[in-house]
Parts: sequence; C-alpha cells; structure tokens
Amino acid sequence: MGKSGGIIAQGKVEVCRILAYRNFLFQFGITLAGSLLIAFLFYNSLWGMGYFPLLYFLSGRFLRQLRQKKELKQLNLEFKDYMYAVSGALAAGNSVERSFLIGLHNFGQLYGGESILAGRLCELESRLSLSEPLERILFDFAKGSGSEDIENFVEIFGYAKRGGGDFIHIINTSIGRICDKIEVTEEIHTVMAEKALEQKVMCVVPLGILLFFRMTSPEFIGKLYGNLFGICIMTAAVALYGISFYLGLKILEVEV
Repeated sequence: MGKSGGIIAQGKVEVCRILAYRNFLFQFGITLAGSLLIAFLFYNSLWGMGYFPLLYFLSGRFLRQLRQKKELKQLNLEFKDYMYAVSGALAAGNSVERSFLIGLHNFGQLYGGESILAGRLCELESRLSLSEPLERILFDFAKGSGSEDIENFVEIFGYAKRGGGDFIHIINTSIGRICDKIEVTEEIHTVMAEKALEQKVMCVVPLGILLFFRMTSPEFIGKLYGNLFGICIMTAAVALYGISFYLGLKILEVEV
C-alpha cells in the first residue's frame, strides 16, 4: 500500500513538473514574440528587447490569473456534481460522514483521480478514520479553494452539523445556487462575446497600422527611429498601448 502510494505521489510530482515546464515555455514564447514585435515596430532596433523582463513578469501574472479563474470555474462545476452524489447518499439513509465518503467515491468514478476536487479532498477518508470532525476537514478544503460558494456552504454546513439541520435541503440549496451562478455567468459571457471580439480587434489595429506604414511608406515613419525624440514618442506609445490593453481586459471582466 505504501509502495503504491509512493508511486502515485511520484507520478503526480512528475505531472506537475511537466506542466510547469510547459507553462514556462508558453510564457517565454509569448514574451519573446511580444518583445520582438515591440523592437521591430516601435524602435526598429534590438534595444527594444529591453521590455523582455517587464513583459515576462506581466505575462506570468496574467497567465497565472487566467489559470486560477479556469481552475475555480472547474472546481465549482466539480463541487456541484460532488454535492449531487452526497445528496443521493444521504437520501439513501447513510450518515453524513459516510455520505461524503460515498459521494467522493462516486465522484471519482465520474471524473477520475485527476480532478481538482478529488486532489484536494484526497485526505478525507484518512482524516475521518482518525476521528477528525468532518466540518474541520471541509473548512480546510474551503479555505484553500478560493470559492465563495464553497466557503458559504461549509459555514452553513458547520452550523447545521452542530445544531442539527436538514442536510439534504442545505446541499440541494447549495447545488441550486451554484447552478444559477454558472448559468448567469455563461449568459453574461455570451452577451459580452461580441464586445470581447471588438476589444481584441482594437488591440490589433494600432499594430496593424504601424506595420502597414513600415511596409508601404518606410520613409514616412522612419524619422521616428534612431533619435531621442522618436524614442520618447514610441515609448509613450508603448505605454499608452499597454494601459489601453489592460483597461480593455478590466472592462470585460464581470464578476458574478
């Protein structure tokens, strides 16, 4: 048992290492492409690659936030299905602790051991076998999840567990709330899809105009390269472009 557990743990470490390496290559590639584009379009010199450290930091932060939002969305979906499994086990007459174990087993068969929720609740059975309170285990899970819905559910569940409440009703209410939130989020994203496309086009247009002048009328824009005045102008243009890109992303960010 210990040997197989060690093999599984080693496999997970190897998978995490591969994912980290892939994320690094992707981030490095995006940063390199962006730095080369700035150097070519705005400065016509490899000195423009000096933006590489700043772009690497910003792209890393942006990609990390993107992954966190994607994981949070997936975690909420998985938690909803897990609550369905727990609710079914409770309706069959099982105790609360056993229902959460049965639900996790059924959930694991549905999603597999590589799901986000299964990985974070992998110690549920072992901690329950040591007579640790279920609400403490769920509290630790909710604290590390970053999901407001999961935190609210665990808080209400803790009060109900101590005071005696209708667990099936609490779980079904949580499922309904998460489903409603997911549906509203999807509707908002559908409505905002056109605006998001417009924002992406508007981000490309200034670069396209600059590239057009570089290709068709190099003498027209050539005065902005190789002198202090042109460097100042282009640096201000890069700064304005970056601020506009950031504001565009923030405007399209809708929290439910």
